[in-house]
Amino acid sequence: MVWYEQLKFRENPLDSRPNPKLVGMEDQEEQLVNHIVKEEICFLNGPTGSGKTSLLKRVQEKLDNHAFIYLDADDLPKDFDLEKELKKKRNFFDFITLREYPAKKPVLLIDEFQATDPRLILKARSKWEDTNSKIIRSIVIAQIDKNLKNVTGSFKERLGKRIISLDMLDSKGLKDMLKARLYNPKTKTNYADKFTEDALNLLIKCADNNPRRVLEYADMIFDFHYRRFKELNPIVKGKDYMISHFVIGDILRENNVFVEGFAAKDLRKKRIPFNQRFNREEQKVLRYILRSDLVTTEDIGIRLNMPIERVTKIMRDLKDKESIVITGRKGRHKLWEVTPGVKRMMIKK
Repeated sequence: MVWYEQLKFRENPLDSRPNPKLVGMEDQEEQLVNHIVKEEICFLNGPTGSGKTSLLKRVQEKLDNHAFIYLDADDLPKDFDLEKELKKKRNFFDFITLREYPAKKPVLLIDEFQATDPRLILKARSKWEDTNSKIIRSIVIAQIDKNLKNVTGSFKERLGKRIISLDMLDSKGLKDMLKARLYNPKTKTNYADKFTEDALNLLIKCADNNPRRVLEYADMIFDFHYRRFKELNPIVKGKDYMISHFVIGDILRENNVFVEGFAAKDLRKKRIPFNQRFNREEQKVLRYILRSDLVTTEDIGIRLNMPIERVTKIMRDLKDKESIVITGRKGRHKLWEVTPGVKRMMIKK
């Protein structure tokens, strides 16, 4: 048994993978649906963890008469064949009626769009522009950076102002997210109510307002209680038991999460431009971490062709500036991620 089974959940409600249970994205969802139904090209923009993939998943559930083809441009093989990928979306009735392409309206989503091969962009656009065959009905491109650097001027003209921007959730939005995830209709209990307000504030502060980290750290809290107390778990047995900020702090420290003063230095209030706050080497490392999401110091040294001693010094300096945070381990090596505050600086610079 695991903690969420003890609390009568069918599956882990705090799973950090894309989840259609979104909060605060009603306008963006309506925009995205509108562009897809109107068979347009649109651009979904937002930092890592802002819910781009989750939003698409939600829209897929709504538009069941569309066939969604999801491509992660960072992971596409060199010999990727768009034709074959489109034909994979044919269902049984498409096969028996000898259809070359799916009868459902194909929608192409290209994530990490900045890494897309220009030849693939041309091919996708030509299939979208061919109004006679209508092989691709709509194209949704998604990336962190607001600037599209690998497309032609004519592509940007086609795109126009069809840009949907996602922001990181604020503290209230993150609490609403936990409430939506932790409500169990079977027991009519919302386990988010087991946290004191101070505990939730500390949890969110330590996660630096990153939704994935909030889910991960909340999972740590519930997992700790189950493993430590088993059938005597106070979350289940103690009617008046509340998870305090002291409990949160102890459990996060035990899991090597930095708690003291974690999110104190508010970069947005300082208004120091990205190019002034970090030197060229630091900027280079931050861009690579942002592009790769989670990496080790060793990965950075190999990819950027820098001595490991130099990278270690840069990482130490960046950590002192509260620009990166440890988010886990890969074997004995630490995994690093750029903090959301610095991500916003990098995107807006």
